[in-house]
Amino acid sequence: MFTATYSPDDNKLRLYASSRLDNETYARAKAAGFRWAPKQDLFFATWNPGAEDIALELAGEIDDEDTSLVERAEERADRFGEYRSNRLSDAEGARKAVAAIADNIPLGQPILVGHHSERHARKDAERIESGMRKAVKMWETAEYWKSRATGAIRHAKYKELPSVRARRIKTIEAALRKEQKQTKESEQYLRHWRNLSLVHRKDGTPMTDRQKAMALSDYDHISRCFPLGDYPRDPPASQYEGPMGLWSALEGDIITAEQAQALAIPAHERTIARCARWIAHYENRLAYERAMLGDAGGTVADKTGPEKGGAVKCWAAPGNGRGWAFVQKVNKVSVSVLDNWGNGGRNFLRTIEFDKLTAVMTKAEVETAKSDGRLREDALKTGFFLLDAPPAPRPEPEMPVDAKPFEEMRQRLKAGIKVVSAPQLFPTPAAIVDKVVAAAGIEAGHRVLEPSAGTGAMLGLILDAGADVVAVEIRQDLAAALQRFPTVEVYQENFLACESERLGTFDRIVMNPPFAGEQDIRHVMHAAKFLKPSGRLVAIMSAGVTFRQDRLARDFRAMVEERGGVIEPLPEDAFKASGTGVNTVLVTLDA
Repeated sequence: MFTATYSPDDNKLRLYASSRLDNETYARAKAAGFRWAPKQDLFFATWNPGAEDIALELAGEIDDEDTSLVERAEERADRFGEYRSNRLSDAEGARKAVAAIADNIPLGQPILVGHHSERHARKDAERIESGMRKAVKMWETAEYWKSRATGAIRHAKYKELPSVRARRIKTIEAALRKEQKQTKESEQYLRHWRNLSLVHRKDGTPMTDRQKAMALSDYDHISRCFPLGDYPRDPPASQYEGPMGLWSALEGDIITAEQAQALAIPAHERTIARCARWIAHYENRLAYERAMLGDAGGTVADKTGPEKGGAVKCWAAPGNGRGWAFVQKVNKVSVSVLDNWGNGGRNFLRTIEFDKLTAVMTKAEVETAKSDGRLREDALKTGFFLLDAPPAPRPEPEMPVDAKPFEEMRQRLKAGIKVVSAPQLFPTPAAIVDKVVAAAGIEAGHRVLEPSAGTGAMLGLILDAGADVVAVEIRQDLAAALQRFPTVEVYQENFLACESERLGTFDRIVMNPPFAGEQDIRHVMHAAKFLKPSGRLVAIMSAGVTFRQDRLARDFRAMVEERGGVIEPLPEDAFKASGTGVNTVLVTLDA
């Protein structure tokens, strides 16, 4: 069983079948322009005589479509919404799968060649990158379906705008005129072919039937193939069997005048019948579109007729971006406005069609706006703004909150995984970072220094506190990686060679210096010179500073005691995840 409908909203025929079509019927429907819409469970085609014939043959009659264009767009948007929900679920699942790994590795964290964690880090990096690519891909697909859903409804509502409907009417009218012209020409040719004996030269001299047929076919361009089996002929007549016009077939003695007449008459009868179908269809569409336009109140120009001395606005603002343009002349279907390219050139008239106008002011309204001071003319006198309605700036689009994790993943994928050789580098674990920052008591507005910043494991939390940060790192590749923090002032140099005269002094200093050869003591004692009078230094150091008896270690303990500092042991294996089992302490030192 079949049901067929037609919707003038989108000019579509829809064919509903209760069961699968057999191969022959499917091939005929496809040849007529029908396509299968699996989500709607129907066939659809833009109206054409062949599609209408198939629909009538199968369904018996064609009903009006019950749903409007906007309703169908909303149904389509619902389907797109389901697609988006599925892809969002996939994206969130992929994000969670990598979060446990990725969240423990700071953004831009390099793989440390020769480090205890190198093999593990490379494996994690591969898993992170693969998972992130999947999550970002699913997120982008979800956003695509979101835009499709929004676009479907927006497009349907756009097609119902009076100005758009008016332009559609003009297009249909042009197509109707084309079919009417074709009908008139075919009727003239048909009359001549049927009365071939009456065709004559202007001077009245006699013509043979062959000459009459050639004279007609010189203007009437009908073409077809002439196979030897249907049109046998002997040389010197042309033996060509491909497509050619009637004039060529007559000239090559392939057909006679009677045969040409027998071919031309039914060809024009078919053309007239086809045009009649299209003419009836276009007239029905015009009746519908005009009724809908009238129901909506017509276009802006219909509601307020433009007049000379008035002003208009259109979707492409005239006058080099000006809001309004003065009407110089009102034409049959358009207005002429004064324009200027805005480069000091001469003014010229530009034509804007009625259906492209978005607002109209009468001459009286323009004069009123001038008298009360709301109208500001420009120097070129080609357009103006109303002072109580200046053009509003377009707001910057805000990123949805749930998009931020996926945007961060996209940026992280762009940065890629960096590989460096840093055998003495042990990034600070997250738990120790929390302890260091808490001990430092960093507040908003503090100026904070991190010497030997390494991979920047502590910078994120410091920045979250609202501090201004300066980082020093001796390695060029690591210093370059720290540029991912745009508000951090980064110096690529040896901290022991830095002077406070250049870097300045700081409210807080947090550091995890290298331990080898008691470098931690040298770095901390040098960093203490950069403290403000009310400043505080918090450093992660080797536990050896508490028991070594060399002069450097004794001097360091004396300085801590003199300043009332605190040396607090950190948990054993605190840096195991970073590739070392050395025992560490946390030193807090006030200026």
